[in-house]
Amino acid sequence: MRSDDYEPKQKIVETSKVIYEGNLYEQYYDPETKETGFVGLATDKKEILTHDCFEDFDVKYVPIRDELLEKGAVTLPTKPIEYGTTEDLEKEIESFIKAWLDVSEEYRQKATWYIMLSWIVDRLHTIPYLRALGDYGTGKTRFLDVIGGICYKPMYVGGAVKSAPIYRIIDLWRGTTIFDEFTLHKSDEKEDIIQILNNGYERGKCVLRCDTNNVEKVRAFDPFGAKILASRSGFDDKALESRCITEIMKSTGRNDIPCFLTEQFYEKRQELQNKLLMYRLRNLDKIKIDESINIDFGNILPRIKQSMMPFTVLFQYDNERLQSFIRYAKEYNKKIIEENATSLDGLIVNAFLQLKENSEPYISSNDIANKIVNDGHYKELNPRVVGKHLRSLGFESILKKTVSGKTIRNIIISDEKLAILKQRYVVENDFENETGQKKIDEVVT
Repeated sequence: MRSDDYEPKQKIVETSKVIYEGNLYEQYYDPETKETGFVGLATDKKEILTHDCFEDFDVKYVPIRDELLEKGAVTLPTKPIEYGTTEDLEKEIESFIKAWLDVSEEYRQKATWYIMLSWIVDRLHTIPYLRALGDYGTGKTRFLDVIGGICYKPMYVGGAVKSAPIYRIIDLWRGTTIFDEFTLHKSDEKEDIIQILNNGYERGKCVLRCDTNNVEKVRAFDPFGAKILASRSGFDDKALESRCITEIMKSTGRNDIPCFLTEQFYEKRQELQNKLLMYRLRNLDKIKIDESINIDFGNILPRIKQSMMPFTVLFQYDNERLQSFIRYAKEYNKKIIEENATSLDGLIVNAFLQLKENSEPYISSNDIANKIVNDGHYKELNPRVVGKHLRSLGFESILKKTVSGKTIRNIIISDEKLAILKQRYVVENDFENETGQKKIDEVVT
């Protein structure tokens, strides 16, 4: 064959998302007819366009066809359909969750926002995870079916899986990873899965792995994306624990929730997936990725601000709803501080502040322990335990001699560290600092 007759072989790329001529196209799939392809909107955001594939020079982009899709381990919309206003869609999602799942009203609102957030995850720098925590029979699997099932391209990876298939499914589909009965037991896979979850929280945090076919070749996997978890216990890894928005599940006391998922459930879930696809196609390119950086949440805890910040992209063009969300974040912050205040660390900080306000010349760990016991929080409390917690909180102890000649160990802390502890553990704060700062509860409300 002559060299001028040579035609380069066309490269076939399987993908569930394509940007073609500036327009976004998503893969659709009808489980009944097995029909699949790409669907998007014209530039006017009104006309629906469908394509079997896309060709770009020597590359041909085709929709993914694999066992995961055909057996329902990955679920996709069948077509984009109209949803009314964004508020209409939000209310419809919340009603769907309420009809099929027993979670608190506050968490139902968070889950609604999270579902919508998962459909525009491409425009985020960070995204927290949703988690259901509870024993068997408390509705954790229902949590995944209802909430996870209408997130962006839900990918069910099960619980007792190894890291390799998780890497593959995330790398191929780039959807919402759903872990059922997920518990990190000690194993060779534990650190790999922790890496996926810790690095998947923030964009650009790739995980390096050796290629299974060539150990000398290193591959970089990007695990970023929305994730839904269900487990019976929390994580020992504090960084991972802080990235979860958790609902403690309990056996439902509601008689109006069906025991089994009916055909009506799956039809409505498919309808919502289709509406959320339209929401994605219509709104993704409108979102300004760095806009939320300038939003002022006031004096709230850094980790609360970090977990709440991604949600603000949902309200970029509605200032009234944005201000309502900020008020919600501040109320949630107050609730977390109230919970922190009842922990042993919180009781120690508040006891120290009260003793200091009473102008005690010297404060020891024994004084703090007695204060906590006398206030009825504990029947007894070892000062050594208090001392250990004081050190972890940033307090120091120095030796002081009283007039009577007795040596007393005095607890001290810098003003900067104490201000941070007040923000974290004090709700009803009657102690003004040297600058006349307002009470913390006034700031957060």
